[in-house]
Amino acid sequence: DFQKQGTDTILCFTLKNAFPTSFQGQMLPTHPEFVFNVDSGVMSLDFHPVEAGLLACGLYDGTVCVFDLNQKNPEKRMRPLFQSTVKAGKHTDPVWQVRWSKEAGVLRFFSISTDGRVTSWTIAKSELTFSDVMKLTMTDTGDAKDDPEAALIGLSGGMCIDFSPVNENIFVIGTQEGLVRRCTKAFNAHYLDTYEGHSMAVYAIRWNSFHSDIFITCSADWTVKVWIKNSRRPLMTFDLGDSVGDVVWSPYSSTVFAAVTTNGKVLVYDLSKNKNEPLCTQGVVKNAKLTHICFNPKDPIVLVGDSRGTVLSLKLSPNLRQVSKAEKGQPDDPASIRKLEIEKMNRLVEITLKDRELLDR
Repeated sequence: DFQKQGTDTILCFTLKNAFPTSFQGQMLPTHPEFVFNVDSGVMSLDFHPVEAGLLACGLYDGTVCVFDLNQKNPEKRMRPLFQSTVKAGKHTDPVWQVRWSKEAGVLRFFSISTDGRVTSWTIAKSELTFSDVMKLTMTDTGDAKDDPEAALIGLSGGMCIDFSPVNENIFVIGTQEGLVRRCTKAFNAHYLDTYEGHSMAVYAIRWNSFHSDIFITCSADWTVKVWIKNSRRPLMTFDLGDSVGDVVWSPYSSTVFAAVTTNGKVLVYDLSKNKNEPLCTQGVVKNAKLTHICFNPKDPIVLVGDSRGTVLSLKLSPNLRQVSKAEKGQPDDPASIRKLEIEKMNRLVEITLKDRELLDR
């Protein structure tokens, strides 16, 4: 409930201490390894991909902060290592997502907020510095100087962001107005592309784990959409029957994704097996909304968060975690398997585009 803001908490758990969710009908909650208190509701979290002890956080009041889990002093560990202030770039609206940069040799993360700013934060010489990467104008040019009416309309509310897996200068964003934009850090006054497909706020956007031209979005308009970057029209659309809080591609297959809805369901799709229906639809909570989902990068586990503050760990059945296998006599190293996954997605795209062409005639 956004109207009831107070002191909020970040909890860090380990699966090593997790209990089964049901034991003779009773739920056994696990205990966190670390507890951090912050002054406002926590909207987003992201661990650094290399320095795993660094945790970036985006808060409801517009603050971003960084915690260091490797800090040996317990009192120092409880406090943010760095935190934005009003004088140093603090957002004026909730920070809906933070993402660490994978660039080597620099500690930098990005934030997106409904105040219309995409901001870069760099840790250098024991201080947190900021620079605005882009201001999300409502016009396609992204520059209010080119369109005087844009200044009157105001900025678009940023909800989610993801960076291209092959070129971090390219990123896609989803907005409160339902638009999807492809942008570049090189031209902060122009959008590369605008994709119009959602009619309500876009809650999540993710590039495919294997194919660098494919990304996926979900929205409050009940839909999940799969896109190819060179087409402004969605490649596929799925109606999930309720507002979709989050969607994520699997780390093991180019055609598998999972989504969560506000009616408490987890849905897992494998587009190479069925382009229309999920392989699995599982209700996991009652009287609560599912808000987030993520895959474990190594084990067949997904984590699901809900509106009551509960985090559930779910194990995927074998039919939901099938990976491409090399033919007899063919190489089966990770690079070869990755190539097979890309080819599998390419076949899916080719068939889908041919079907669309026939329907459009």
